Amino acid sequence: MSHLQPPKTSFKALARLAGPIFVANVSIIGSGTIDTIMAGQLGKDHLAAIALGLAATVSVVMGLVGILQSLSPIAGHHYGARRYRAIGEELQQNIWLGIFLSFIGVPLLLYSDLWISMGQVTGEVARMAGLFLFFTALSLPANLFARTFVSVNAALSRPRITMWVSVSMLILKVPLNGIFMYGWLGFPAMGGAGAGLSYCVLNFLAFACYLLIWLKDPFYKQMHAESICGPRWALMKEQLHVGIPIGLSTFFEVSSFTLMAIFVARFGAEAVSAHQIVANITAMCYMLPLSIGIASSVLIAQCLGARWPAVALTVLVRTLKLSTLLAVIIVTVLFFGRGLFVSLYTNDPGVLAMAASLLIFGCMYHVFDAMQCVSSFALRSYRVTRVPMIIYGIMLWAVGLGGGYLLAFGCEWLGGPYQAYGFWGATAAGLTLTGITLAVMAVWVAKQFAADDGHTKTEIEEAIRVSQS
Repeated sequence: MSHLQPPKTSFKALARLAGPIFVANVSIIGSGTIDTIMAGQLGKDHLAAIALGLAATVSVVMGLVGILQSLSPIAGHHYGARRYRAIGEELQQNIWLGIFLSFIGVPLLLYSDLWISMGQVTGEVARMAGLFLFFTALSLPANLFARTFVSVNAALSRPRITMWVSVSMLILKVPLNGIFMYGWLGFPAMGGAGAGLSYCVLNFLAFACYLLIWLKDPFYKQMHAESICGPRWALMKEQLHVGIPIGLSTFFEVSSFTLMAIFVARFGAEAVSAHQIVANITAMCYMLPLSIGIASSVLIAQCLGARWPAVALTVLVRTLKLSTLLAVIIVTVLFFGRGLFVSLYTNDPGVLAMAASLLIFGCMYHVFDAMQCVSSFALRSYRVTRVPMIIYGIMLWAVGLGGGYLLAFGCEWLGGPYQAYGFWGATAAGLTLTGITLAVMAVWVAKQFAADDGHTKTEIEEAIRVSQS
């Protein structure tokens, strides 16, 4: 039985966490949106180069970032248990992990021939994509270090820090893109490749901001480690134990879209441009359930750290209901307004028509995508990561990406090949199955933990009442 109090879990408390996280996530995705829109004004080749470059970058970066995200539930447990100094020690080890992971990610991004050959692009598109990847490879260490502080800020219920840094970087994105892509202020115009250079500059600026805040903000003083130390295997082992399955799950989820973009590039600049537009719109819609999922995982981790698993169960159930309701509303708006949304990105008639058609698939799976997002983040708080990893691998790679490849390039007996439509249809099926499976699993796991709560029924009811007040 715990003498610690659970955190506030009301909708107001959830909104205080999810709101800034949502703004931060939209700002991050907004950077890709700005790249897409500004490249679209230069032509299909520039848009195709950015689509290929972003697909490769996100595939590598998000898989590695997923490993580092193990820090969030671990730090959340420490915070809920009032073990503040341990948070700084974990952060140092997470930075070391980021250094080691850079030795994997940087060479992968620098090997641009791999990604270009997968997309089967040539000429100017291949040249710009390769230069884009060179700049994103240079930025990878700063990107990973910045994500370490993002994880800590979320775990400590300080998402506003991430929000303000992300918004600041978004504000700088347009002028930096203008300088490097369009040649403002006398700089050489690099076209689509210039977006990669602005991405690099912004990642280093973001890391500098997070580090300065961690060192100077009085709130974090009690969490600083007593001294700077080298790698400590005992702590890194636990982070890897939790983080590697998270990283693989993230890789399966993200790469099911990014590798799809690379394969879709084989169908020409028009197809990959339409894909990039729809991927960006659906990613923006995904930011709301993602924000709710991250916020709920923070509250669940803090509840578990304070030894109130019954309260954690109520957080999961309420956030699942909330995210599903909001997803239904988003799908309704997206379906009836898809023509308008697509027209914000391009005025090319062929790209417009294809993107509007592909967006229907996004409407089909969004509700289930919201369910899987909240459920997967909740399971991370319970440190249940291996089975979700397997589910992601089977549903998103075998069903989504593998099935999509067959539908896109073959399946003549089913009326194929369906090209880009085959990929999006299979992805919709995979995400639907993933959402249902993970939601059922998350509720089951939460109920198992709640059944072992050492408090009396009266104490649990009172704790839930107080936490939701």
